[in-house]
Amino acid sequence: MDEIKSRIKKSTLVAKRRNQIVQKAMILFRKKGYHKTTMREICEKSKVNRGSFYDYFTSKDDILNYIYQQMMYHNADFEKFMPLKDIYGWDNLKNYIKSLMETAWNRDKYPIQVLYRETISLDPKTRKEVLEIESRYIQWVMENLLKGLGLSTKTEELEILTNLLVFMSAFYPLRSWNLHHLDQGKVIDLVAELFLVRLKDLHSRQLTGNQKKNKEAANIILKSKKKDDNFTDKRQDFES
Repeated sequence: MDEIKSRIKKSTLVAKRRNQIVQKAMILFRKKGYHKTTMREICEKSKVNRGSFYDYFTSKDDILNYIYQQMMYHNADFEKFMPLKDIYGWDNLKNYIKSLMETAWNRDKYPIQVLYRETISLDPKTRKEVLEIESRYIQWVMENLLKGLGLSTKTEELEILTNLLVFMSAFYPLRSWNLHHLDQGKVIDLVAELFLVRLKDLHSRQLTGNQKKNKEAANIILKSKKKDDNFTDKRQDFES
């Protein structure tokens, strides 16, 4: 995704002003919608005059693109921005699933609400880039689930579960209007447990399948060895 240009050279000031503008713009986008929000309203809400605005963004589209860049882990640098970066076994699989949701439900709550509604407003090039980043994110999550499950082969079922897990990252932000009275930690625990039930079933079936394959391979080797032994015995009888 292309970097958004700024006329200001001081990076800390650029980040500060952009976040100031974006936070207020998101309030307006959520309230009025992207297309009905004017540049004038964004400037008034963020207390930035029109001339200064163009020091940090070139257009309203830039604001939406910037929100995506921030939410999508700075151009797919997932390892850097996730609290629990990856997993190495079954023991911390639940914590990994919870960390994915906690990050989205807390850090990205308002961006998710805006972007699920306004993705269609992105220009085609940016929309394609965003979807490619999300595909890489899904692949990264799936690779970590494979490590947690102790498996090496991706299956269609795991691919579906991974996509569902990533989609569930938007569950609370999009449904918080009806869930705000519930303890968020308990909701996350319940959702994580639901995924673990299915993952445990997948894990068990794959292990059973691998054991069956190993047994079949061992039987083939054993039968082959018996044939070789029988051939050797008959050859010895013939020679004697």
